[in-house]
This record gives sequence, structure tokens and C-alpha cells, in this order.
Amino acid sequence: MRSTKYLTAATCTAAVLAVTGLSPATAAPAAPAATAKPVTKDAADFNGDGYADLAIGAPKSTINGLKRAGLVSIVYGSPTGLRHDKQQLISRATPGIPGEPTDGAGGVESAYGDLNADTYDDLAIISSGKILVLWGSASGISGGTDLPAGAGTTQSPRIETNSLAIGDINGDGKDDLVLPAQVGDPYKANWGMATRFGPFDRTTGKPASAQFRDTQAKDGVSTSGVRVGDMTGDGITDIVTMGTSTQTSGGFKALLLKGTPAGLVQGGALNSRHGGSFGDINGDGYRDFVGMPQAFDSNMTGGIAVTYGGPDGVSKTLPARIYDQDTAGVPGVNEKGDRWGNDVTLGDIDQDGHADLVVGASWESGTDATSKVAGAVTVLRGSKTGLTGTGSQVFTQNSAGIPSASEESDHFGEAVTLLDTNKDGKPELYVGGNGEDNWVGRVWQLQNSGTRLTGTGATSFNLGGGYGSAHFGAWFGK
Repeated sequence: MRSTKYLTAATCTAAVLAVTGLSPATAAPAAPAATAKPVTKDAADFNGDGYADLAIGAPKSTINGLKRAGLVSIVYGSPTGLRHDKQQLISRATPGIPGEPTDGAGGVESAYGDLNADTYDDLAIISSGKILVLWGSASGISGGTDLPAGAGTTQSPRIETNSLAIGDINGDGKDDLVLPAQVGDPYKANWGMATRFGPFDRTTGKPASAQFRDTQAKDGVSTSGVRVGDMTGDGITDIVTMGTSTQTSGGFKALLLKGTPAGLVQGGALNSRHGGSFGDINGDGYRDFVGMPQAFDSNMTGGIAVTYGGPDGVSKTLPARIYDQDTAGVPGVNEKGDRWGNDVTLGDIDQDGHADLVVGASWESGTDATSKVAGAVTVLRGSKTGLTGTGSQVFTQNSAGIPSASEESDHFGEAVTLLDTNKDGKPELYVGGNGEDNWVGRVWQLQNSGTRLTGTGATSFNLGGGYGSAHFGAWFGK
């Protein structure tokens, strides 16, 4: 296949950012020590050069005159950080990518991993009602393949394109693709979960094998969302499966399914109903999971739920904890429509051995009418006793030094991720604001001083124009 083209984006502006520290939150119980160390991969490397790369969604980009056709931007890491002056922009109109641009069919979510076992990470995107895989290579993303939809059998489950995740589920050293799926009559079938085991054939998109788990029958959950990470510390990826409970009418349910060479094993219940991120918040050697609480929030104020990991999966000694802006020590206050926690990311900002949490709140409003749903992000520190408000930070576009300013419907914080793109051991924060500049969209980069996020050298960038109301920064590949 022909390789995709490199396109140049606008040059970014340096800026300085002020931060705010507030009082500590109520501590969680201390965790027992552990010797297990999870084996994880916290960043994509599409060209195999050892530097972290970032995939950025622009799902409503105008392509060949078609609005909302969508594209994805690949920004490569380097010794000086992300090279956002040279983005690789990929759409259905790009040579080597199957299909044609379709009005209203932009990508909505993506995951990375080495699906064809060639040592280069690939990117799987929910696009046009299909799963499109963009293949990595020594020169970066080169070509793509639409994965087969599946025949609706247990050996070939019919995939549902509303969530996806990539990880080594059976511990064979090859990455696998996990998705919600169905078997049988599409109008009567149960919603379960499919694992498509790697390696995948680059030409046909077929996996080495596939397996269906009837989560409705076995686990009491109609799966609609999946996330993967190692919560047991055994080096094999585990699955968080989320959806509607088949035992509680209208309720949500989430379970950890432990990955093992012999198959999936239940590993405990989680408090989560959508999205989520993994990281070792209390430094006990087991990754914890932060997701959206299951309790229905009619006012859309938002919140996050922390479920702690352990050797058997979900910790049996540390209960899950819920945080929102009314929690002691957490900056801000609960307000209707804030959606605090619409996206989250975990990473060790100050390198103290505890993962820190960044919480996006892209519907947060400022104090004046011109900054309605302008957005904000909050940083909470990890510690031996869990999340704490000590050293917490809040960022908006009205913070000193942030490029641009908070304006109505900017949605700063729609997507957040922490990445160490230049291998200096200090992850930077990337913030997507898909409503910026009348929905053109923008991404901001906040530097890391070594102890906290700082605005010194902060930059922002977009697609460089010509793509309409692209919603650039709507999601990051994770």
C-alpha cells in the first residue's frame, strides 16, 4: 500500500501558565505493600523510534467538500517533544486508506497497540461504523485496513462499534483487540464481548482467532464499553467490561475480567459506567482504575470513581472512592452541567512513585457569561493513601500564559492525556478543546517542571486551517 502523506500545521506560540494549589482531600485507607510490578505500555510508538506519539481526533473535519467526514492527526515524538509542526493527517481520502469520505462518519474513539506483531504500534479507530486499523511502520502510519464485521458466531462474533481496547489478554506476547460484540440474530442477540487475538493479517484484517464471552449470561452485564490494563500486576492485561446490569433494571454494572493464559476469570466489581484510565495511585505495585461513577447524575455535575487494584484483581481491602468538586480538598464546586470527569488520564507527574490524576471538565463555565462551557482541567496528586488535594492545580484558558482565552463553548478539557514525548522522565499534559475557534478545535501542551505542571514553554496547535469546523482535539488515542 502507498504510504500516507505528511502535512504541515500552523506554528505554535510559547506561553507561561499560572497554577493553583489547594488544601488536601480526605485520605483513603493505607494500602498493603506488594512485590508485583505491572507490565504496561503507556504510550504509542507508531514509527518505532522509541519516542511517544499521539493520535488526535478531528471527527468533523471537512474532507473533499464533505462536512463531518473526519480525520485523525498523528503527531510524532522526538528528542525535543512532539513535532506538531509536521502532523500526519489521515482520512478516508488518504492514499492507502480504504473507502471514501462519508458525510457525518468521523471517528469517535481509538486505541493503539501492535496488532500485526511487526514491532510497530498500530491505531484502531471506530470510523464509518467499522473498525479501521492504521498500520505502523518505520516511516510512521502507512496504509489501513477495515476489519471484518464478523459473522455473528462464537468463532466470529459480530463486533459493535461503540468501544474498543487493545492489550495482551492471554499473555502470549501479542496484542489483542477487545470489543463489545453479539452472537446470533442481531435483533435478539445478547450483548457480550469479543476478543480478537493477534497477530492480525494486514491485508485482510483477520485475527489469528476470536473468542466470544456472553457477559450477559456469565457476568450479568450487557457490555457496551471496554477498557484494558493490568490491575493484578502479573504482566497480563485485564479487561474492565461496562454496561447495563441484567440483574438490576436500568442500572449500570462493571466487572474486572482477569487475563490469563487459560482464559478470562472474574476479578471483582468496579464502580464505573463509562471510559476510564489506569495508574498506580497509591504506589502499592498494582494499577488502579478511575472511571465515571455508576450513580446516575441527573444534573450532569460529574465525578470520578477510584477502584483499587490488587493481586486478585479489584482490591479486597481498599473500597472504591468517589470524588467530585464538593469533596474536601478538591478545587471548585459542583455545578449543574460541569461534567467534571468527562475524560481522565493518569501519570506520575512528580516522579514520586504515585500516579497523579488529571480530570477534564469541558463543560465547566467561568464566572462571566462569555465563558459559558469554556472548560477546565484539574490535577489531583497520588499518594500512599490515595488521591489528595495537596498540590492540586486548576487550568483554564484564563490562567496566566495560556494561549487564547476562555470563551463560550471552547470545551477546553474535552480530551486529556499525559505523555513523556521526549523521554526526559517528565510527562507533559495535552489538553484538547474541540470547540475552540468556532469548533475548529485546538490542542494545548503544558510542560512539566519535574515536580508539577507548569506553563513555562506552554504551546498550542491546530490543523492549520482548511478543514472547517473539524472539532480537532475531540479525543486522543489511548
